[in-house]
Amino acid sequence: MGYGVVADLSTSAERGSYMGIVSAGTMLGPAIGPVIGGVLAQFLGWRAIFWFLVIVSACFLVPFALTVPETGRNVVGNGSVPPQGWNMTLLEWWKLRKEAKSTDALSRTVSSEGRRLQQAELARKRQLRWPNPLKTIHIIMEKDMAVVLIYNALIYTAFYDIMASIPELFQEIYHFNDLQIGLCYIPFGCGCAIASFLNGRMLDRNYKRVARQIGFTIDRKRGDDLANFPIERARLEIIWPILTLGLICVLCYGWVLEKNAHLAAPLILQFFIGLCVNGAFNILSTLVVDLYPQSPSTATAANNLVRCFFGAGGTAVITIMIQKMGRGWCFTFISLVCIVTMPMLWVELKWGPGWREERRVRLAKIEEEKERVVERMESSGREEKA
Repeated sequence: MGYGVVADLSTSAERGSYMGIVSAGTMLGPAIGPVIGGVLAQFLGWRAIFWFLVIVSACFLVPFALTVPETGRNVVGNGSVPPQGWNMTLLEWWKLRKEAKSTDALSRTVSSEGRRLQQAELARKRQLRWPNPLKTIHIIMEKDMAVVLIYNALIYTAFYDIMASIPELFQEIYHFNDLQIGLCYIPFGCGCAIASFLNGRMLDRNYKRVARQIGFTIDRKRGDDLANFPIERARLEIIWPILTLGLICVLCYGWVLEKNAHLAAPLILQFFIGLCVNGAFNILSTLVVDLYPQSPSTATAANNLVRCFFGAGGTAVITIMIQKMGRGWCFTFISLVCIVTMPMLWVELKWGPGWREERRVRLAKIEEEKERVVERMESSGREEKA
């Protein structure tokens, strides 16, 4: 939902920075969580972790439900159309009620009628359907989306293999307790936080640079039509050095642990892995939203489905891999898998724009057919009334 809100509020030219902020929250959770969990488990017992989660979630959910507004473009347009009743937050309802009391009867009637017409126009264009999870599978089957989603899932798996193996490895090598192991996640959290904000700015800057090079005018008010813009190039140009450095750090991380090096060595490498691998993940996640702007939340759901499927498999076997292959060769294998499959990104750069255009034309034809059906139904309704 967070990525969907970003797509509603931001244009492609500024989406990188917004996505960076959302990604910071998404990735900081798994990085900071073990620190808090370690403290709670060490001093209060493991049950305290779940009480903590209940309390924090409730404290966040209440103000979220009361104040966060509807942003869906097919409900509120660009934000100027008030949402319908059941889409309103308590804050929006109170504001609307206050405005109604402060104006005279004629103004209230005009304002109410204007809102009703705007809401009716948006409602006419959308159809209320039962949520269809198969739409997520359909997105995965798109060629350009599949390439990005699969490679994104591979580097996500590498990232989580490292995080999932920390407790066992650090307890075995350094004989740490729960609290000490939790503190070892801090470098990850710092790297992830810096990557999220830094990469967002880099994405926006590179977007503007590509636009200048091809003579493309950025429309900050209405958003850009990406049909004639190489969004794949604008996003992927900055990923190569970041991803290469991150995968080299993954390889070195395994051999540092294999040699039982000083604690500082794996922690420094963790920071750079969080900075670079997570940075590459943020870039690809932004590209996923750009490639499917008509359904950004569904595209993000497809991203989550693929990466969590891969990540679950990776974390399930990482302990077995370490035991059978050794620490050094295990993380060398993980790094090499990501390096060998890097040409998938080149495939996206070369053929992705063509695949994206094919999808745009196909979806445009489907949308035109739907509009003709709606017009015929409205025409039939008017004839019956006449």
